[in-house]
Amino acid sequence: MSDLPFLVAGGGIGGLAAALGLAGTGRAVRLFEQAPAFEEVGAGLQMSPNGVRALRALGAWEAVAPSCVIPSEIHMRDGRTGALLQRIRLGKGFEERFGAPYRVCHRADLLAGLLAVGRGTGRIELNTGRHATAMEEHEGTARLVLDSGEMAAGAAVIAADGIRSGLRAAIAGNVAPVPRRVTLYRALVPLEKVPPEIEADCVTLWLCPGGHVVHYPVSNWRSFNILAAADGDGRDAGWHAPATSGEVARRFSGACEELESLFAAPAAWLRWPGADLPQLPRWSHGNLALLGDAAHASLPFLAQGAVMALEDAAVLARETAAQPSAASAFRAYQDQRKPRTARIQEQSRRMSRIYHASGALALARNLTLNLASPSFALGRLEWIYRWTPEAAA
Repeated sequence: MSDLPFLVAGGGIGGLAAALGLAGTGRAVRLFEQAPAFEEVGAGLQMSPNGVRALRALGAWEAVAPSCVIPSEIHMRDGRTGALLQRIRLGKGFEERFGAPYRVCHRADLLAGLLAVGRGTGRIELNTGRHATAMEEHEGTARLVLDSGEMAAGAAVIAADGIRSGLRAAIAGNVAPVPRRVTLYRALVPLEKVPPEIEADCVTLWLCPGGHVVHYPVSNWRSFNILAAADGDGRDAGWHAPATSGEVARRFSGACEELESLFAAPAAWLRWPGADLPQLPRWSHGNLALLGDAAHASLPFLAQGAVMALEDAAVLARETAAQPSAASAFRAYQDQRKPRTARIQEQSRRMSRIYHASGALALARNLTLNLASPSFALGRLEWIYRWTPEAAA
């Protein structure tokens, strides 16, 4: 394998995790981020046990854990009546079952942890304000073309530049995100501003006709993250357009009093269209590879988007250490990751239909949740949560 550095395009969670994993194998890495600074847009994320394992494999869990929140339970509620449908305790029994904890955190805190560990390796060159516009292979050398006209050469290129990747075409052709007729809203409020009727120490999922709401504390109990998803295209004004509390409340007409009070709490909301990617024919070509949302963006309804990127990075690093060439490592990584992420994508679409059900389907869903034991409910997530970096997938 060439001694040239690996090149990573994209300085979000996936790009930094990939760089960190590669540095852990002894490789030098040059990372290029188009923004002037490393900062993660978005708000909270759920760090399920498989994500904790991926972070441990990357050597970053200890840096991230202090900023995470340990929620007491997961609650599922009827968004119209407020009735509790299902509760799952997240204590010792949960950790014993899955071999790792469940946490919630802010994306910026995860990014900061990855960045701190990455800087400490001494193997990662971090470049900001450098936009990669194309990637290619030439006579066995992988190259990134930057908007400045500069050409960076390396042993391989990993494109981790998100769902709207500008580099994906070099591997998979012109593939655009697929709108899924759902509008997503997010808000972040200080914890002390959370209405008293909201159980702020839980991860709570409210199921409504035509939509759902998820909320939980983040940033070591300083802030409260709210995500709402409503059926319908709405106005597509970009990925981070402002919305109002009145707009969110209107999309959830008929919600219970607890939800109505929550919708009024944020000073600001952001809105973006829900979309994912179709299954790509391939993620790698020679010494070029895709990672994270650039390869397999999904709707957020299984809370696995960032975690899948962390898993990608752990597997990519493992295969780079084990294989004789970057090309063979990328093929092995692709073959192992594609089936799992395709299932995440499909199941995320399916969950939107279940979460947003109305009428008889909603009644059947609620009855099932009421009758099911917490152990049975968790059993449906075993295939996600029990993943380990050593497994073939």
